[in-house]
Amino acid sequence: MSPSKLPALTGLRAFAALLVYVHHYNPFPKSTFLHQLAQEGYVGVTVFFVLSSFLITWNYADKLRTTEERKRFYLFRFARITPLYWLLLTGYYLLQWFTKGKADGLEQLSNFLLIKGLIPSQVFSGIPQSWSLTVEVCFYALAPLWIFFVVERRWAALLLLYAFFGLGLVFFYKTALSFGSFYTLFGRFFEFGAGIYAALWLYKKQEVSDFQFKTATALLFSSILVIAYVLAIHYFHLLAFYTEWLLYNLLLPIAVGFGLVGLATEKSLLISVLSSSLFQTLGKASYAFYLIHIGPVAIVLQRYVSDNNLVLLILLWGVACGLYRWVERPVFKYLTGFSRKDAEEQRNISDFQ
Repeated sequence: MSPSKLPALTGLRAFAALLVYVHHYNPFPKSTFLHQLAQEGYVGVTVFFVLSSFLITWNYADKLRTTEERKRFYLFRFARITPLYWLLLTGYYLLQWFTKGKADGLEQLSNFLLIKGLIPSQVFSGIPQSWSLTVEVCFYALAPLWIFFVVERRWAALLLLYAFFGLGLVFFYKTALSFGSFYTLFGRFFEFGAGIYAALWLYKKQEVSDFQFKTATALLFSSILVIAYVLAIHYFHLLAFYTEWLLYNLLLPIAVGFGLVGLATEKSLLISVLSSSLFQTLGKASYAFYLIHIGPVAIVLQRYVSDNNLVLLILLWGVACGLYRWVERPVFKYLTGFSRKDAEEQRNISDFQ
């Protein structure tokens, strides 16, 4: 089973992006259960994190042993996320300069260096949703060692790594535990770990259960967790911090990882839909969509074209597909097209991560 034969995972990216869109453009009346449920669409970010580590492990588990291989890994990661992000961020700050005539140099630097997600006061500056890129970059930095520890069963090293996350959360964010828990790798590490273990379950060709409803079970369990969170917070008034840690930081990643195994090994109507040409197109453009679905592009479309959420959704996907086709993918090919081997790897993985 090669990465290029897992098209449902590309389609899943479109679904995750749609969840985040629903969170930001909630279509239901306030104070209704459906509104409260739609507000939980930010769990699409969890899907992105688990999927990211799953695919990176799937593609690189045996390719990160040498310095040269790690260099190529970091080149591919750099080429994947920074060019389009920097282009949109530059446009944002130019627009800000023309309209407001002022700029915060430190804020701009932290945004361009992708470290703003580590700083509570700047986490939503620039392109607000790009805080998640800081989490991704932190994972990329540790991925070669992290995956190696799991593959080689270096339990002591893994224990130290996880202790680092736990202690780092308390040490660096002791006065902002909620921020550190939900906006940094110190609190989101379990999501990436779940993706790594799910990928290795398949990658190492261990016996995969004959149970043929892994995808459906994962979807049902994930839905139950989201509904349980809404009920716990809005109806039983439990503490949001501990409830979110248990349901979203710990249990939901397990469900998503299990679902990824199902999407990679089963056949179903859902998998057929996610593998369709429409979802493949939207999935490939999902990164661009994520970067533009709130911010200047969305504001311009709302102001001068339509403020209807459904129309806006269609327009944003159109713009995102254009950015993917004429900016993101060509630049990625240019930056990584140094050899035939690199070109082959592009064909296998560039549309998945």
